[in-house]
Amino acid sequence: MSPTQINFQVPEELQGKAQVTAAVTVNNMTSVPQTITLASSAPAIFTANNQGTGQGAIQIANTTLFAAPIGSIPGAQSQPASKGEFIAIYCTGLGAVTNQPPTGSPASSNPLSTTIATPTVTIGGIQATVSFSGLTPGTVGLYQVNVQVPEGVPAGDTVPMVLAIGGNQSNTVTIAISGS
Repeated sequence: MSPTQINFQVPEELQGKAQVTAAVTVNNMTSVPQTITLASSAPAIFTANNQGTGQGAIQIANTTLFAAPIGSIPGAQSQPASKGEFIAIYCTGLGAVTNQPPTGSPASSNPLSTTIATPTVTIGGIQATVSFSGLTPGTVGLYQVNVQVPEGVPAGDTVPMVLAIGGNQSNTVTIAISGS
């Protein structure tokens, strides 16, 4: 929580509801209740600037390296992804999963919690092959989509990427792709 933002997990028990009312209480003061419209999916890719734009929270699979220009993310290691390489996209709002953990509990690694629907991911306008879509094991409410960078993707430091699931499209983020 910060003075201007609260991150929270929408409880699994609200699945299937169209609207809910929510209020925030801080220091014994409660806000005016607000009506929130719910959707079965509302995908959003996390970004390095926390604004939903620019460099996506995308890592080269099985590493801690962000698929970004070298030195572009303070405090993190990064390098452009290579064509044919697998990457992990960190996101939210992908909807229902198998093996749903209780609200507020971390996702299991065995069995995995996979999304019921399979997302599509485009990198530089070219569809990528999805190898996994679901909750990131050991985390609460964090989704991960693993894809293989297509061979025909253009190289560059700001190649656009979009994810779609359940008829809803995410924000457009960027990823760095090497020329080799």
